[in-house]
Amino acid sequence: MANKKFMQSRRVLVHILLAMLASALIVMLVFMVLKSYGRVGREYTMPYVVDRFVNELDSDNELNLRYVIIDSVYEEGKPGGLIKSQDPDSGSMVKTGRKVYLIIYSYVPEDAVMPDVTSLSVRLAIAQLENVGLHGGRLIGVHEPAGVVIEQRYKGKAVEEGRKLSKGSNIDLVIGMGGDSTRVVVPYVVGQKPAKARRDILAAGLNVGSEHFDGVSDMSHAIVYRQSPEYSGRPSAGLCSSVELYYCDKSLVKMEDLERMKRKHIEDSIRAAEEMGRMFEISSEYDLVGLDAF
Repeated sequence: MANKKFMQSRRVLVHILLAMLASALIVMLVFMVLKSYGRVGREYTMPYVVDRFVNELDSDNELNLRYVIIDSVYEEGKPGGLIKSQDPDSGSMVKTGRKVYLIIYSYVPEDAVMPDVTSLSVRLAIAQLENVGLHGGRLIGVHEPAGVVIEQRYKGKAVEEGRKLSKGSNIDLVIGMGGDSTRVVVPYVVGQKPAKARRDILAAGLNVGSEHFDGVSDMSHAIVYRQSPEYSGRPSAGLCSSVELYYCDKSLVKMEDLERMKRKHIEDSIRAAEEMGRMFEISSEYDLVGLDAF
């Protein structure tokens, strides 16, 4: 009887061990399948596909990447089907079969309806143009009261409200300068991408001057690392004057360094403003002394 109970308990133990072994094998098999399916540990460098035609991508798609076009924009001089930007950026680590989102240049220009931005401030005018898919071009100063747009021009000629233009067209704005002594604050654009930097400069009442791309091969990676004139925090540049921009690849600079530079510029501008305030107070005291003398 005791022997029979022993044999039964032994069989139960064997069954338990077999069940545990089977469970372990199933778990290992599941992990192997998941690893194979997810391609864990198998990552590759994302290639640079900007400035290539979208119909050429399948010819050398060794990573079996799936390209998805999410938008198209028209730009004069750019052939349709040319890739404008990609996400993820080139240099990123991706798995095979990854979806890559593309923006391409369209074959046919889309229309944008020209708004009326006259009598608006430059900042509001730029915002209105951007809202309909147009861009600010050059600012042209005339000797009229400062602060508002007097005329809107396309390719050198006045353009009326309601006219259909190709999206992405540049609109030049004629603005009042209010005299040669009018000064504006140069915005701080270090660390910004080209489009944002240009927009901020125009909105401040300034033009974008020469642009230098130092070692930049992929425009989606370009950021401003230097500007001239620099940000000072006070009105220092003539209205409609130019700001020169220098770009580099964002991988060459650390964002914390740019933030530190920005903080230093702000602190310097505050000190300069305080110094100007003290000089004004001293000047006022001398003026009073001079008046008392009479």
